[in-house]
Amino acid sequence: MNYEQVIAELIRWAEHNDNVRGLVMTGSASAHETHLLSDRDIEVFARDVEPLLADESWWSTLGRVLVVERTENDNGQPTRLIYFTGGKLDFTLIAADELTAATYERPFTVLLDKDDQARSLRCVPPQRSLPDADSFHTCVNEAYAAALMCAKAVVRDELWPAKIRDEDLKWNLLQMIEWDHLARYGTAYDTRYHARRMIEWMDDDIRTQLLGCWGHLDATDTVAALRRTVDLFARLAQRTAALCDIAPFDHDGLHEEIELILSYPARTPG
Repeated sequence: MNYEQVIAELIRWAEHNDNVRGLVMTGSASAHETHLLSDRDIEVFARDVEPLLADESWWSTLGRVLVVERTENDNGQPTRLIYFTGGKLDFTLIAADELTAATYERPFTVLLDKDDQARSLRCVPPQRSLPDADSFHTCVNEAYAAALMCAKAVVRDELWPAKIRDEDLKWNLLQMIEWDHLARYGTAYDTRYHARRMIEWMDDDIRTQLLGCWGHLDATDTVAALRRTVDLFARLAQRTAALCDIAPFDHDGLHEEIELILSYPARTPG
């Protein structure tokens, strides 16, 4: 996909659509960090986003469409993640009156600004928050609940459900990794999003341990990965709790329970 050509075509469409008031490109392209497989992230500011959701012709002619994800972002704004032959465009549809108040954590590019509203846009470095006691203990409880159910599923020879619970455990592990880094390096430390660019911000020892935290679809490998995951989680949770002055959690009791579950005789197929 020729992104320059596609974006130029998108701008021409927006210029002739009175409903659309602005286009802003974010992501790696605006930061000049693109890879050959990088997509393009475009925010579309419109007086009324509903017509753009109802009539999809504005993006369907930009290339050969293979797959479309119609969803919402964390702010409840509708998104259209469109996979074309040779490329991908991620659109976020936003009310036009939000353009003046928009802030960005990383570089952005204003592609179109019909109402001269984008001059107030600014780039604000990311500022994360350390966990309070409630959010910390919620994360720990959710992680260990997933670990316990993963262990039970393995013993029951239910490897697919075990992998599903392992995914829940991994999301909570990622949250703990981020908190651990913020607690040690400050809340302005950029932990990116969903572990993107982890080689750039995650400590070497943690990345090395993570190599053993995923297993194949068999019981032995899944159990080994589970043990490594809960060991890493416990280490980071203990350090984070100490740095954030949060009451410690009984990790040993949970690990003993996991080992007890894993000591049960496995269910034999058939």
